[in-house]
Amino acid sequence: MGVRTAVGHHITLAVNSVCHRWGKRPWETNDLSTNNWVMGLLSHGEGWHNNHHAFEFSARLGLEWWQIDIPWYIVKLLEYLGLATDVKVPTEFQKLKLCSKNNYEHGNYQVERINSNESTHTGNNN
Repeated sequence: MGVRTAVGHHITLAVNSVCHRWGKRPWETNDLSTNNWVMGLLSHGEGWHNNHHAFEFSARLGLEWWQIDIPWYIVKLLEYLGLATDVKVPTEFQKLKLCSKNNYEHGNYQVERINSNESTHTGNNN
């Protein structure tokens, strides 16, 4: 039991160190946060750190279907049972506003026009 606790603490504390140095940045944020898939797996979803920094209000850290996010699955269960309400996740428009140039150039999002008053877009977030 002591080893499991120690490993759990080390993984949790490593998220900030590792995910601010190595990984991918799909969202433009004012910091060095990244999404690191190794930490995402080891920490049950906390490694999707750039997602967390881009959308701090979101109950969901794993924004892609393949990003494992155990706490999100628990929140969805609680919502289904009526024990959680007003669960927030980013909208497609919010994602488009913070979409990094790299993410845009690789065809993850196709934007025709975005400004503060009007948005015409097609989300193609494969």
